[in-house]
Amino acid sequence: MIRVFLVDDEIATRESIRNFFPWEESGYTLVGEAPDGEIALPMIQDSKPDILITDIRMPFMDGLELSQEIKRIMPWIKIVILSGYDDFSYAQKAISLGVQEYLLKPITSSELLTVLGRIVKSLLEEKQTKEKIESIHRRLMHGNRFMMDKLMDSLINNSADAADVPKICEQMRTLGVNLSAEYYIVLDITFTCPDGDLTPGRAALFQLADNSGGSIQLCSFNKGMKALVMGNNSNDVDDRAYSFARSALHELNSVNAQNILITMGDPIMRLADVGRSMKAARHIRHIYMHQPGRKLPAILGANDMCGQSIALESLDLQPLYEHLQYIHLEELNTVFEEYVSTLDSTEIHSTVTLNYLQMETLMTAMKLIRDVGGEPSQVLSIKQYEAGIQSDDMQSVVSASLSLLREALVYRGSHNPVHGNPAIIKARGYLAKHFSDPNLMLKDVAREVAMSNSRFSTVFAQETGYTFTEYLMALRMSKAKELLKVTSMRSSDVCFWVGYNDPHYFSYLFKKNEGMPPSEYRKKYNKQ
Repeated sequence: MIRVFLVDDEIATRESIRNFFPWEESGYTLVGEAPDGEIALPMIQDSKPDILITDIRMPFMDGLELSQEIKRIMPWIKIVILSGYDDFSYAQKAISLGVQEYLLKPITSSELLTVLGRIVKSLLEEKQTKEKIESIHRRLMHGNRFMMDKLMDSLINNSADAADVPKICEQMRTLGVNLSAEYYIVLDITFTCPDGDLTPGRAALFQLADNSGGSIQLCSFNKGMKALVMGNNSNDVDDRAYSFARSALHELNSVNAQNILITMGDPIMRLADVGRSMKAARHIRHIYMHQPGRKLPAILGANDMCGQSIALESLDLQPLYEHLQYIHLEELNTVFEEYVSTLDSTEIHSTVTLNYLQMETLMTAMKLIRDVGGEPSQVLSIKQYEAGIQSDDMQSVVSASLSLLREALVYRGSHNPVHGNPAIIKARGYLAKHFSDPNLMLKDVAREVAMSNSRFSTVFAQETGYTFTEYLMALRMSKAKELLKVTSMRSSDVCFWVGYNDPHYFSYLFKKNEGMPPSEYRKKYNKQ
């Protein structure tokens, strides 16, 4: 089935196309629709259509702006522009953006079917051409890959003498690879696959490197791949390294690789010294793999492992509530002990730590009760909690805190049936931690809970009463309101903090949900 997404601010047009176009019998499926480009953009990122049909004149983000953004982030999507304006300048702009078709309204089902047929034909032709090119490329590279692997390995692992480096460079040049650059960084890429075969992951990374214009060269090793990144200066090579690492993470996820860790060495200026960069990357991997509470996948450079804060006020600690928001009662001891161990790792006077823990426990327990409409004073044994704590005794604080939190979780469990589905609990917990990521999509959360995209979307909506996009937006708006109330952050900074890249779009969504823009909301709250 070819997936189609429709954007038009005229409801009559959307209903006409939705209801009268022969979707199923023609081999197409309508995966979503929206009245505006700004609303459509995150939905398109979620639904991954093959074809986008969009009106050209819409509020907030018109069809041309939407097309430009789609071509930037999802260039494979084919675009059909609909317009009621017979204006050559619009058509000219649309063509310059790579739009496939430009049609004047009103359009009939037969006309749209003809247009979509032409696009599908071009999609098939592109696919066949790409497969032929890749086949030829694979045949040409197959004979050279073993030799290139050996040469790159000798460079990166520093097994070759410095005197041999010019010879290696010359041999690589005869194979069509130029290793001349001002700066170099080595990436150590490790991953596993369910069946133990790393070939799909390696093939995906080789394809990615082939598209780098020669600035990335790879070689294999038993745990994954090593990459040599080349750049014009230290900033350039650093940018290329992180960009390749992010793309590599995406490609490895697409082939179901697991336990992905990408570490980067320091930038160096001499090809003969790339072994030092490799050792630094391996050292970072070794340190990270032995850290408690480490999370995979991960991308780490040398700077990412430095400067860890030890003062409580400078720690990036998540509130205790975020740790307990979606857990089951039986997970309480384990999760709380992990949280306490984070506090124990700080070099802070014990009294400050204990006071902080008591405050967090009390606030969290009260919030858990209020989440399901309860009154904390009628549920929690707050006086017993305070009486059970002995000054400067961590064990008594932990014991009393566990008892209070257990009361809150038992009450929540008996008053909120949503907490029964483990996968949705995990998904909501993941969203609570990652909602500020502007690139977060449904597929990321579905993968986290080991569900297909369609199954997760269905179960999530049934359990929560919201679609994924609605829930994520509500989560971001809730945090935005909190920041507007209790901080002096500018609205544009709040926008970026809660996961939006466009302050205008953020303001539009906020006003749509709250009936007023962020600035008025802050003024109203301050007056109250």
